[in-house]
Parts: sequence; C-alpha cells; structure tokens
Amino acid sequence: MQQQLINNSNEVVNIDNNLPSIEDLEVSTLQNQIPSFCLNQAFRATSYAFILIIKGRLNIKTNFIQETLKEKDVLFIFPDSIYEIDNVKDISFIKVGFSKKYLTNQGISLNTAQNYRIFRTQGINKFSLNKEEYTDLYHDILALQKKLKLPLDIPQRNDIVRNSFIEILFDMILLGNKRFSLEPAKRDSKLELTTNFLNLLSEQFRKEKRVIYYANKLCITPRHLSQVVKYVTGKTAGELIDEMVIGEAKILLNNYFLNISEVSFSLGFATSSFFGKYFKKQTGISPSVYKSENRIPRTSIF
Repeated sequence: MQQQLINNSNEVVNIDNNLPSIEDLEVSTLQNQIPSFCLNQAFRATSYAFILIIKGRLNIKTNFIQETLKEKDVLFIFPDSIYEIDNVKDISFIKVGFSKKYLTNQGISLNTAQNYRIFRTQGINKFSLNKEEYTDLYHDILALQKKLKLPLDIPQRNDIVRNSFIEILFDMILLGNKRFSLEPAKRDSKLELTTNFLNLLSEQFRKEKRVIYYANKLCITPRHLSQVVKYVTGKTAGELIDEMVIGEAKILLNNYFLNISEVSFSLGFATSSFFGKYFKKQTGISPSVYKSENRIPRTSIF
C-alpha cells in the first residue's frame, strides 16, 4: 500500500508502507525525497530499526553526533536516541522497524539477541556494505516485505515471517561484528570517555543538567570532561547537555497533548517560568511561540 505525505509546501512524497498484521514489525520504503517538514526537526524514533541506503546521500545527527550516509550504508536506529536530518540528496532507503514488544511476542529474548547491542556499546551504529553484502541484504528485506503481505489465514504465516526476520537480524549482527573484529584492537580513551558521557547523558538529562554531575559520575573534573568531549565532538559537555534538553523540549512541545507546564515538569525544571527563560536563551524564542509555530503534525520517517 502506498501512502502519500503532503507537506506545507504542497510537496508530494510517496512512502510505500507495508504494515504487517503481525504487530510491531514493518518494512517500508522511502523514495526520491524526504518531506521538508521532517528536516531540521529533532525527533525520537518510535521503534528499533535499521535503514539500508539504496541511493543518494543523507546527513543525520544521532544524539547530536553527525553522520553521513551514502549508498550501501546501514544505519541502526534506537528508540531512546534523538535524531535530526539536516541535508539529503536524491535519497531512497528501505527500513526494517521492530519493537521490543515484537521480539518478546515472537519469543526472541533480548538477552539471546544481546549482541545486537554491541553496535551501540562499541559506538558502531552505521557501517558500509560491499556489493555482495548489499545485494544479499536488500533481497532478504524484499523477501520479508513480501511475506508480510501473506494472507492471515495461511498456516504458519507468523513462523514464516518470524524466521525471515531472525535471519536478517542475525545477519546484521554478523556483519557488524565482522567489521568490529577487523578494526585495530586499540583503546581510544577520549572516544571511550565521550561515549560514556553521551550514554549517561541520554539517561539522566531530564534530571541532571550540570556538567559537574556527569564529571563526578565519570570520576574526572568538569574541565577535563569538557576538554575531551570538545576534542571528540567539537562541542563542550555543557553545550551537548543544552542540545539534548532543547531537542527533547522541541519533541515534547510538538505534542498536542502536553502543555508547557507539563513539558517543563517532564524535563525536570523547577518552574515553567525557569524553563521558559532557559528555552528562550537557547533558541531565541519562548516555548509558547515555538509551540504555536509548530502545529503542523510531524511525521517521523523512522
């Protein structure tokens, strides 16, 4: 089934959504162009996924770290991470999205599939495929897409889909592990410290916005933390904290069901007034103005 998205510039973009009857697993294809209302807007993915780039180029920030994706690249998506797309060129990709609930319902234990987490813990959330790997993976995903369209009354339909999905999932694990094992076994202390900081930040930024808190947790001085983080990312620890908070604030302010006081409370601010001053300092506008200017529903492509 093909869905048409129409943005506020009257651009029409076709997205082929093959939504399965099996809950929380989907294969979808985006072709030609990402809607302009999905650009330069921080968003949180709604499920786990991996994206296979078919053609074109895409610049995307993952927790404010810039990535550039090109043909035959794979990107892993995590639902607790913040993403922002800032530039695309003739992009087409195919996505396999799945939730923790789907894994559980299909008897796939996250403990059994724990190697999947190596991509994040080792800082690997994207890699490039060679021609043979790309062709095999692309056709396997198309096969899963086809199986998701099977009639519900076909015997063992769920098992057929499940087995096809597991094959793709663990092929991706093997491909990622292969690349990790081929990398020089050297320890980059600066990158390791920055990764630990970003992981801790993603867990605690709603409650803690002070650099000293993260420095104490990592057993270093605030000055050293900021120096190392800036060396790796180009931004200080404080700047990344602010970006994480503002990115989450924008996501929450785009939610019709939350008012500014609720957003302020969700982000751990003592008062909505303090939140308003903080938001305006970082963005140049008040939360109420931002909310009123962003009433167009945002469609996450992930």
